[in-house]
Amino acid sequence: MRFKIFAKYSAYIFLILFISFILPRIIPGSPLSYAQYDTYILNQSLPEETFNAFKEYYAPDKTIYEQFILYLNHLSSFDLGYSFYYRMPVISLVKGRLPWTLLLSFSSLIISAITGIALGIKTSLTGKSGKLKMMLMIGIQSMPSFLVAVLIQGIVGYRLRIFPAWGAYTPGIEFFTPEFYKDILLHFILPFCTLIICEIPGIYILAYNSTQKIKKENYVTFANYLNIDEKQIRSKFISKNIIPELLGKINVQFIYAITGSIFIEAIFSYPGIGLLLKTATSSRDYPLMQGILIITCLYGLAINLIFEIILKNNTEKY
Repeated sequence: MRFKIFAKYSAYIFLILFISFILPRIIPGSPLSYAQYDTYILNQSLPEETFNAFKEYYAPDKTIYEQFILYLNHLSSFDLGYSFYYRMPVISLVKGRLPWTLLLSFSSLIISAITGIALGIKTSLTGKSGKLKMMLMIGIQSMPSFLVAVLIQGIVGYRLRIFPAWGAYTPGIEFFTPEFYKDILLHFILPFCTLIICEIPGIYILAYNSTQKIKKENYVTFANYLNIDEKQIRSKFISKNIIPELLGKINVQFIYAITGSIFIEAIFSYPGIGLLLKTATSSRDYPLMQGILIITCLYGLAINLIFEIILKNNTEKY
């Protein structure tokens, strides 16, 4: 079993690396199709240092096979290339932005998962205001996340001025002081609350529907017929059997945690991976896009592997 999992994920990793290698070479207008003497790309004239770093990394004058071997050698030393737009190594940019995204995405996901699951299961079991809550959740879920972000930013940030409307901290503030951490917390609140509002409905609806489905199973009906204690039915017959579906949903939410907040980060100018990807895409910064693609794909594989192991070891249905 372990060998099978190892072989499967090794194949996934190879596929990701191959796609990330081949994409910049087949996209129309790729910088790799430019002539050696032409340094005027991406609507800007590249400095000689940047262009040489680009040539050294991609080596477009070599054969495809040699380029791929060179590419793997670069990745083995965590070299993801050189950003055209920022004119610095891609790995440095990703390392600088990743903590902001993880702080924002993971904290909001944990809160929304706990709240959505607890609320969905409780509503389904008790039946109190179930239709009203479901309509409210569907209504919120139908709203695009960027629209929710714009409304919260406009009302709470700009109109009421309760919390800062953009950025992760106030420019010019002295770093690593108590005021700095307080400032980070204040800037964090609006995008954090926006993500929670956008994430709770999906988790709530799944928890509610899963509980409703399990309640109708024959073994639950039979347990009620045998007059088994209600608390025991809820904990051992219902809650335990909806865990696989809920873990599957949370697994997907964790995979989207890095890039899923791209609109929220863009609207609040929060300096995470999402905003970095937006800048890379708008400026056609291929090395940066390629680096973000690799990091996010490997992250998604790692999350998927963790949840797969959890499901295999803790659930009988998997």
